[in-house]
This record gives sequence, structure tokens and C-alpha cells, in this order.
Amino acid sequence: MKTIIATTDFTPTSLNAVDYAADMALALKGRLILLNVVEIPMAASEVTVTENYFEEMTDLAGQDLENLRSGLEARTEGKLDISSRVLLGTVAAQIKEVSDDYQPFAIVMGKKTGNSMERILLGSSTLTSVKHNPFPILIVPERVRFQGIHKVALACDLQNVTDTIPFKLLNDWISVFNPTLEIVHLSKREQDFNSLDATESVVLEKHLSKFKPTFHFMVGDKLAERLNLYALEKQLDLLIIIPKKHGFLALFDKKHSGDIIVHNNTAILAIHAS
Repeated sequence: MKTIIATTDFTPTSLNAVDYAADMALALKGRLILLNVVEIPMAASEVTVTENYFEEMTDLAGQDLENLRSGLEARTEGKLDISSRVLLGTVAAQIKEVSDDYQPFAIVMGKKTGNSMERILLGSSTLTSVKHNPFPILIVPERVRFQGIHKVALACDLQNVTDTIPFKLLNDWISVFNPTLEIVHLSKREQDFNSLDATESVVLEKHLSKFKPTFHFMVGDKLAERLNLYALEKQLDLLIIIPKKHGFLALFDKKHSGDIIVHNNTAILAIHAS
């Protein structure tokens, strides 16, 4: 049974991501775990802490989470196994702990429109740590609903794909939905399309052959904006990126890297490099 973990802080954006996670789990006949983390403030000055502060906050979060669970149970007509956990600590650490316990198919998190992918994956204090989580992280924009996954694109720089792309995990994940797959090769310079890249594309196609992938080449400046437009034009259900040790987003110009997938309606799956 596939497990999906949905994190929530009860904001509209995170609640939309919870709905997405519930619908996906239902489609997969899996189970859903709702997670809320009561954060310990970094400094005492951030909040007035009474003797029973954390106990009270945990109790309140537990009540809210139970109400959310009950509502989802009614919406899914009792067909979905839903449980919930409230933990105390830092968000990244607690997500990692729960992930280690349940080995999830995906960790689902919300993204408010206007937050850049660079900020989500690299800048946020919460997700800076989460990006090291070995399990797939599915980021859902605030108005996106789960309607199946039929069209998928993998953004790739075709650099050392054998050692950097986790092909087994990628194949296993995509195979669940059996979508069409397009590989988008991103490069800043025309001269980067060389014989080595051709070899790398052959390797990539071989490892993903069951999906009969097609290739799209995107070269030049403003790659972030163009990838955003591509996702919109193709009406993608999912864009997959492979954050690497030095940052997938190093491909993008600093001026435009904050624009990647800002206004689109595409869920983004981050599967970490091998």
C-alpha cells in the first residue's frame, strides 16, 4: 500500500495540497497521513511562552487535524485510510522522522502562487532541509486539483545522467500513472549541445524506454520563464526536476531564476539526485 504524507499548517494553500494528496491516495488505493508540526520558536523573543504553551498548541493542532481528517473521511466516503500526527519540533526534522517511519510514495506540500521554485527548494528555511529528504517531494500550487497524471515532463541538463538520475525510483514513480513523457533538455549555450549530450540523451532514453519519451530542446537565456510557458502550453500534469548537489537551478540566470513555475498550474515533483 502506497503511503502519502501531506503536511499542513491549516492555511488555504496547504489545505488545497491536502485535498490533492487525498485524491491521489484514493486513486492509488493507498493511505494518507496528515502531519502538522508545532514549531519550537528559534528565539524566546519570537513568542510569549507560558508554562503550558506547547501542550496547549499541540492540543489545538490535534483538534484541528482531527476535524480535517473527519472532513476528508466524509469527502472520500470512508474509502481512504487516513491517520494524523501532530509533532513538536522543527518542520524539516519532523517530516524526515515521519518519512523514515513510513517510507512514503510522496511528501505533498503546498506552494502559494508567487513563490519561486528557487525559494521553495533552496531559500525557505523549512525546505532547505527537506530538499535532503530522500523521498519524492510533490509541490502543489494553490489552485491545482488532482485529476490524474497524464502528461509529464522531466527537466534535465543531460549532465552525467547515469550517476545523477535515480532511474529506478523515477521509473517506479512514473509507472504508477503510465503517462506520456517528454524530456526537456535545458542549456544556456548552443555549443553545449554536443556529441556528449547526444550520448547522454541515448542513455536517458534507454532507461525510460517504457514511456517512449520525446525530447524537447530549450537553449538560451530566460530558461525559467520559458520552462514556465512550456508547462502552460503543454498543459502538464506534472513537471519533474532533479535537484543536484550544487543546485539544479544553477542553470537559470540569477535575474530570472526566481520566476520558475510562478504562475502556472503544474504540480512539481522533486526527486533527488543519486
